[in-house]
Amino acid sequence: MPNSLMINWCFCVITAIAPLYSQETTQNLQEKTDREYIDGDSIIEGKLGAANVHNFKSLCFSGQFSEADVPEIKRLQIKRVISLRTAGEVDWDEEGAVEAVGIEFCVIPFKSPDSLTDEVFQQVRDLLKANQDKTLLHCGSANRVGGVWLPYRVLDEGAPLSTALVEAKKIGLRSAAYEEKAVDYIKRMQSKSEMKKDEPSVKPGINKNFIDPDMSVEDYVKRFEIESREVYLARESILSELAIAPGSSIADVGAGTGLFSRLFAKSVGDAGWVYAVDISPRFIEHINRQANAMDLNNITGVLCAENSINLPPKSVDVVFVCDTYHHFEYPKSTLASIYRALKPGGEFVVIDFERIPGKSREWLLGHVRAGKEVFRSEIMDAGFVLDQEVAIEGFKENYFLRFRKK
Repeated sequence: MPNSLMINWCFCVITAIAPLYSQETTQNLQEKTDREYIDGDSIIEGKLGAANVHNFKSLCFSGQFSEADVPEIKRLQIKRVISLRTAGEVDWDEEGAVEAVGIEFCVIPFKSPDSLTDEVFQQVRDLLKANQDKTLLHCGSANRVGGVWLPYRVLDEGAPLSTALVEAKKIGLRSAAYEEKAVDYIKRMQSKSEMKKDEPSVKPGINKNFIDPDMSVEDYVKRFEIESREVYLARESILSELAIAPGSSIADVGAGTGLFSRLFAKSVGDAGWVYAVDISPRFIEHINRQANAMDLNNITGVLCAENSINLPPKSVDVVFVCDTYHHFEYPKSTLASIYRALKPGGEFVVIDFERIPGKSREWLLGHVRAGKEVFRSEIMDAGFVLDQEVAIEGFKENYFLRFRKK
């Protein structure tokens, strides 16, 4: 068994300094290289008790092992075990057994395709990049393992997507839904740097407080969830105007402390889903804790980027942006990601602050970069149609605009 888990580097690499071959010949050579790269000794197959194991570099991939296999994991000098399984999937104390032999244990739980979010991909990437200690990544059958390893292999190790897909399937990836999620994530991450080059920031640093790791969530709860804030006072009227149907999927973009995400979770019911999207890791942690404490099992916290809401194409019926549009540092790219995420005919609701020189407060004039007319034009230029401006009782500084995806 130890031999089956050893690493053997034996790759065939083709390089050239000039186009010596025709395009067809070059493509054939690349395909041959990819086949040799994959089918050689780069991925080693083995067994860990009853579970199949694949070994690549310092990583081992497997299905669920048993408690009796833990000493063998220790003997193989594995320093860290990462489980992708959710609560209740394992009927023994895996964490306790692994930590008892001095091995680090981490859990990044997901099960359904809906729960395979950008945050899950990012957490796996961060853990695998953190150090080169020998690591065992597992789920029930290695299906999920192949899905989350795929982006790391492409984005962090530079493997071609075609190559990495074959490798992931060899490791255990079987679900077309997981594959689709991973490929979509990869493509979106690859396009981010290009989008930034094409679009300058409209207000650099506007979100710096939210990405501060020492940000106090409690301070923002006191500021956001208070009767003196118009949208908090009018929350029931806003909810009534949205008329969210049970079973709907909704993205609360700029979810903050999760006020509306929690309300939406009750509206969509058990058959629906809420994506609480925010740029702040601290807010996402808070939202997840609150959802667990309130037994709201239909909320997924999604850590977004400064130029993308990081949701799959055609995944939501409604996108809700409350007091957050003026925080879009890259509005063109962010709006494009919202348009992609909405289903055909999907609704895009924006609540933001009026900015009227000579009338609005000085803080609003300095903080909000433009008025309603500018924001409305930006959104319509992104392909949305304005349905209506809704009058909300109690709104003095805010406005409510409803758009629809063409």
